[in-house]
Amino acid sequence: MSGAPIKFEIPDEYRTFLPFPRLPPEIRQQIWRESVSTPGMHFVKLESRGRHWRWISLNRLAQLITQQQDTEKDDDEEDDDEIAHEVKNEVTPKPLWDTRLVPIYPNQKSDISSYHGLNKQIAALTTVCGESKAVVDNLIAKDGVLKLSNGKLVALEASSDVIYLEYFPPELFESGCGYDIDPNCSSLDNIKRVAVRYCHQWQEKPLPTVCSLCGLVHDTTGGIIYPKHLYHFLARHLPNVEEFYFVDYFLLRKPVQSNAGPGKLPTRKYQCGNRTFYEANDEHWNVKPQLVKMQTWLQDRFIRYAKASRLSRHENPEKVRFSILACEWDIVPPLSLKAQPTPPAQKGRNKRMLYEDHALRRSRRRLLRQKSRNAQLINSNAFTANVPFIFGNPNNSFDFTFTVDRRQT
Repeated sequence: MSGAPIKFEIPDEYRTFLPFPRLPPEIRQQIWRESVSTPGMHFVKLESRGRHWRWISLNRLAQLITQQQDTEKDDDEEDDDEIAHEVKNEVTPKPLWDTRLVPIYPNQKSDISSYHGLNKQIAALTTVCGESKAVVDNLIAKDGVLKLSNGKLVALEASSDVIYLEYFPPELFESGCGYDIDPNCSSLDNIKRVAVRYCHQWQEKPLPTVCSLCGLVHDTTGGIIYPKHLYHFLARHLPNVEEFYFVDYFLLRKPVQSNAGPGKLPTRKYQCGNRTFYEANDEHWNVKPQLVKMQTWLQDRFIRYAKASRLSRHENPEKVRFSILACEWDIVPPLSLKAQPTPPAQKGRNKRMLYEDHALRRSRRRLLRQKSRNAQLINSNAFTANVPFIFGNPNNSFDFTFTVDRRQT
């Protein structure tokens, strides 16, 4: 686990910088821009407009079957490149459904994306002064700004934010099918850094003979399902992507050794809510070999497919950087665990029995007080022989004094 964060307070007299208006305009504008450039993570997904999403049509399925048969014939004749066979027989997918970019979490209270804080900073800068408002308006008006379907700002054009993207459906993501639709979403063109969840079902699923989605037999070398749809999606629909990340939520940090040196620190870190995403390396994280193998496979297939396919829109696939992200949660223990433990209740006694016992004791005390008030004078003749002095007897003539020690009352 990472060390505790360093907390410090800035005195009130140092919270304002009076010479700021006398700085050159270029420096002031740079300061305004840097105030909203904190890297973060945003969780979005593709959502179908209107009707339910449909993966593949019957006509397109017949084309895929013919394509696979031709590929098998070519494989029998000569052992050529698999990407070459795929590109040779690929057909332009028809736009089946229109999609839009929406948050993964429907409720804002559960959404930990960093763009909520970005929008608050933008709103604050628009009210500071005219210069800050002009800088903000200029940043929002640029072409590379990423926005949701409702017009809400997600990432600025020059930001280093990472877009955690989910494209539907989950059964497609776990399979080895290709991405056979055109999502028709213009917002995807503005994504530069994208992250997707690493699916452990690619290794843990039993080896299928026929795909349940398209009815074809996919490449499952060594019992591993290779997601062809992933490099299809990157090459066809993310033309400006510069970095790609696999997010493995099962990655654990290696224990810190006392005799170890400083070592190689994580190059990048993204904070959002109670989660922190670190760029994982072999020195600090237990990165599994199958994860590295899948990353290498995806990078190689993406570069070759983007160069050969006429459907690809990416012009520089060699410059795309591939890496892995690990996630750590900062979970605060509930307050009830910090309180003193209450003694356990006695067995066989519940709240009702305790209430009845308490009521019985009150009634007994009330009865005793009532009897003391209604006490009768004792007959003096019955105790004359035994007691030298009897209260209430007019024949008694005994002088005495009575004192009370109030310290004992």
